[in-house]
Amino acid sequence: MPEVAELRPQRAWSSNGRVKVEERLMEPEWEGTRALARVRLGEPAFVGYDGPVDVPGDLRERVAQAVRAGSAVLDGVVAEWRDEADLEMAADGDAVIRTPQPRPAFIAFDLLEVDGESLLAVPLLERKRQLAGLVAQGPHVRIGAYVAIRDTQQWGDTLKHHGFRRVILKDPNSAYVPGRADKSWLVIDQFGSRKP
Repeated sequence: MPEVAELRPQRAWSSNGRVKVEERLMEPEWEGTRALARVRLGEPAFVGYDGPVDVPGDLRERVAQAVRAGSAVLDGVVAEWRDEADLEMAADGDAVIRTPQPRPAFIAFDLLEVDGESLLAVPLLERKRQLAGLVAQGPHVRIGAYVAIRDTQQWGDTLKHHGFRRVILKDPNSAYVPGRADKSWLVIDQFGSRKP
């Protein structure tokens, strides 16, 4: 098993064929920079497929503050988070749509290590459960949504509405395979309009 310092993000296997969907978790593929966030003693370092990833200092601090452990390795994406537009009343009484500015965020979707204990061999669904208990979400640190899928049409349409172009289907019982593409994670380009 690789040392934590040597880890790189797992890659999804590209699939345009049929997938047994009843045995998968579905989550959106976020646009941004894929990175592992290594938090030790409140100081995070971000590593991508090819090495260190540059992350704004304030986002680094927010990730460190959000992790409720002495050390942890999170898998996720550094992205721009966009809140929904709000309808507000202007001073003259007219309705105005306020469009919030995007902000940098780290979207965590997997947990690889906690306080020196490797979780690479732990099933994905259990890693996600532990991630939810470890990370305090806020405006700049989020936990990525996922569902156990039965109806790709309904969830796919929702994701398309929110601007996602691809989804990843993941085996809930899979181990983490650092730095390689593995068929336990399948990226689907065409989703929502048909069952993969």
